[in-house]
Order: sequence, then C-alpha cells, then structure tokens
Amino acid sequence: MKNRKHSKIDALPSDIKSAVEEMILGNFTYREVCDFVRDTANMTLSESAVCRYAQGLNATVQDLRLASENMRTLTEEMAKYPQLDTTEGITRLITHKVLTAVRELSDEELKTVDPAKLIDKCTALIRAVAYKNERDIKVKNLKDVAFESFKEEIFDAMAKERPELYSQLVQFISERRDVE
Repeated sequence: MKNRKHSKIDALPSDIKSAVEEMILGNFTYREVCDFVRDTANMTLSESAVCRYAQGLNATVQDLRLASENMRTLTEEMAKYPQLDTTEGITRLITHKVLTAVRELSDEELKTVDPAKLIDKCTALIRAVAYKNERDIKVKNLKDVAFESFKEEIFDAMAKERPELYSQLVQFISERRDVE
C-alpha cells in the first residue's frame, strides 16, 4: 500500500485548499498559486511543492474521470440490455478493456509479455464468468423450486377456500400463456 504524501497544501484551511486546487486545475501558473497562498494564508510555498501537489491532484482527477467514464459505459450497457445484472455488465466492461489493451500492444510489447501470465489472466476471467453463470443457474433453480412449492400451497388453499378466485386465476394464466 502506498504511503500517503502530505504537503503544506494539505494543511491549508479547506476553503483555501479548494481554491488552490481550482487554480491548479484552471491552469494558473505555479508562481500565481504560491502568491495566492502567501497572500491569503500567510504561508510560503515553493513552486516545486505546488508542482508535486499538482501532479498528484491531476492523477486523482484523471482516475476519477476514468472511473466516471467506466460507470457511464456500464450504465449505458445496462440500459441497452435490461436483463443483465451489474456483475454481467462489469464483466463485459472488463473483458472489453482487456481485449482493447491486448490489441493495442505493440509488436515489441507482445514479445516481452509472458504468454503463460496472459493465459492465466484470461483463464481467471473465464472462470469468474463461468462461476457467475453457475451461481445464476443455481439461484434461478432455487427460486423456481420455491415458487413451485409456494404456488402449490396457495393454489390448493385457494381452490378449497375461494374456488371462484381460483377459477379466475387459472383462466388468467391460460390467457397469458396464449399471449406469450
């Protein structure tokens, strides 16, 4: 786990720190950021300290943008295919990213990639998908068994206690079966 870096900027009051971050993201010069901190917080910063902080901030912002883009893509996929569950959507997204990364490898990079390691990663992904599909089938079977048991009990009770309702339900089910 990486050690978190601390800078003088982290110690600034939150409103000033937010303003500094906005300045960095707004393409102010490091000198302008240093002057702002000096004038508002009465603290001296070096341009190199601002530069290091900016690098970390930009990396964080880039990570957030990537995560946001991945979530948007996942949400779009889920909207296109409502029968997908979140796990299936994530699996599709990861598979796409892996295939894209492999496709974009240069010939030189492909020569240095350990084929066994690549195969292991692909196998792990395939296992994860297979495990998920197996779990889905088991859950569906359990739901079906529970529903059938419940249906039998309800239908038996309904046939005895509310025969008119039972007849209506049987007729409704028959009509629905014909529609589908």
